[in-house]
Amino acid sequence: MAHHEACQLYIQQQIQEGLSEGKSPYSIGKELAAWVEKLFETNIPVKTLQTRAWREKRKNTSNEVNPLTCDNFSETQEKPENQEVKLKSPLAGPGRPPKHEKPIEPYSCAMQMATIAISQLSRITKDDPKREKAFKTVKKWIDDNS
Repeated sequence: MAHHEACQLYIQQQIQEGLSEGKSPYSIGKELAAWVEKLFETNIPVKTLQTRAWREKRKNTSNEVNPLTCDNFSETQEKPENQEVKLKSPLAGPGRPPKHEKPIEPYSCAMQMATIAISQLSRITKDDPKREKAFKTVKKWIDDNS
């Protein structure tokens, strides 16, 4: 967990430092991706870091002062907003709806449990002295619960 937080903090600090030096978000993302891979042995896409740098640049130009701490780091990450997709024609889209939809069967694990039970019962050897008593117990349980 500390490794992950250290990586996030390093990325944030390098983005802020690069923007203060006048670097473009593109160059920050490219350089930072290489350094993160070397230092933290993880591969973060350049596009992800560029987007983050653009957001930080936009936030810095809005004259907001919001110091980064470990407590508010997750709050600084913006979540993408849902955008409405406009279709070019009324016929455009994912395709026609299916003619016949298959009914959804309720989930059941009964066959899996039966297979497990049979598998376990098959482990009882034929020369086991309590084999008959064990099978009678299972048969009684089946009769009582069916």
